[in-house]
Amino acid sequence: MSDDIAGIAQFSDRFIQEKDPKGNIVKEYKIDSYDIEHGGKKLKVKNIGWCSSIGYVNAFQRWSRLNLGKKFQSIGTDSKGHTIYGWVQDARRHHAINIAVQLFNLILGYNLLSTLFGSHLAFIAILLFSVNPCSVQTVGWISGVNYLYSLFFTLLTIKLSLVIINPYVLIPVIAFTTALSGITLLPGCLTFAILLILGKWNAAIISFVIGSLILVKYGSGHIVLRINAFKEQQMGKSTSVNLRKSIIIVKTLWYYIRQVLFPKRLGLFHTWGYHFDEPIEHINSEFWLGLISLLAILLGIIVCPLPVRFGLVWFLTYLSIFSNIITANQFVSERYAFIPTLGSSLLLAYLLRDCPIAVAFIVGVFIMRIWVHLPTFRNEVTFYESNVFNFPTSEVAMGNLGVSYLNHGMGHKAIDTWNEASRQNALYDVPWYNLYSICKQNGDLYGARKFLMMCLNSKTVHFPDQWKKEMIELDKAISTNVSIPDFTKAINIRIKEANYGSTGTL
Repeated sequence: MSDDIAGIAQFSDRFIQEKDPKGNIVKEYKIDSYDIEHGGKKLKVKNIGWCSSIGYVNAFQRWSRLNLGKKFQSIGTDSKGHTIYGWVQDARRHHAINIAVQLFNLILGYNLLSTLFGSHLAFIAILLFSVNPCSVQTVGWISGVNYLYSLFFTLLTIKLSLVIINPYVLIPVIAFTTALSGITLLPGCLTFAILLILGKWNAAIISFVIGSLILVKYGSGHIVLRINAFKEQQMGKSTSVNLRKSIIIVKTLWYYIRQVLFPKRLGLFHTWGYHFDEPIEHINSEFWLGLISLLAILLGIIVCPLPVRFGLVWFLTYLSIFSNIITANQFVSERYAFIPTLGSSLLLAYLLRDCPIAVAFIVGVFIMRIWVHLPTFRNEVTFYESNVFNFPTSEVAMGNLGVSYLNHGMGHKAIDTWNEASRQNALYDVPWYNLYSICKQNGDLYGARKFLMMCLNSKTVHFPDQWKKEMIELDKAISTNVSIPDFTKAINIRIKEANYGSTGTL
């Protein structure tokens, strides 16, 4: 998908190619460093695998993607016809990494649960977890690799806390594995809660201290960064903390309970909560079902046997960061339920431990759902088409599908999809802006003006200042009959320089 492509490209080796007028490569060389923007700051990044200047979380991801997913192959020819070789990122290798890490997770998870609760219960729990569509969706998405890493180090932390007795060995080991779990994904900072359930107080204290430090240093920075980004896009309301957020938290809990037990609809973009507005804060049946579920979970943690308490605490703990206390990412997503699903699988395994037919039925249903969904990972077009099929009223999924069509040379299908997205929600600005952009590229300035005006009249305008200035430049281009290439060049220069002054000339 485009997200994967962008993510991999961000961490790829950077090359510069010089070509002659006929398009032949006459010279190619690797640059030593390049500039990126991170956290609102411009940083010079060395073209190496590990770069601590972008923070250890991003540095770890950069190192793993750059080194584990690269492939040495032909990248062109020079003016004499000689083949030029270089390192490029291979999507198949990245998928193989995800599958390999998940395999280790399943083995380590089975080992841990069998140590705690016996092999029979562990086998059922890991089987249910491995075929749960929420798990497979995360493994199948290249950019979900950090969820897999975090689960691995989380399981390793718990396992080592059970086998290491010497406190002088326990302290550095638990600190190290907790740090790795936390820097790959912030829920890994909360493993101390699981250790407390198991009575491993020393390991829990160490994990709590390290997890708290990571949350303060990296978690708070990420939240501030995302909050600022949301505010720039006129979506700051969803990031505010107030009493009504408790209603949203309870509703979110119920949404994920339904998702892990009945994963009927899968997609990168869900419709529920994507556009944050007043109804999401109102009390309705979703709230009451969520509240009943929360009370049942808390009661189960108090009175139920250890396997049930372990599963409930696991589910609640690793879901808490994604409960929309502060909506700093997508509102809901299957990958957010990836680690919590292991806890719900253990709970389900305990309830059905003496009912093999019921277990087989659930496993069969999950596998059928996966079998239907797996072909959608062929490319980003099929994936977003599946997203639209599962959420037919999602104008956001339609907007991304249109971009995918355009990326694959299907411009007319892109226009049709964006028009359909605008019919689904005429107050959503992105499809209108995409239609404006395609009209501008095709030389239809009057059509471009119509769609840009619709974009600016939307309920929420993500980049009002920039797009208002584009309207000014567009009106000037129409009034002075400026050529399309000159108009596009002027707009691109203003966007790059963040200079949208109306006094500029084309």
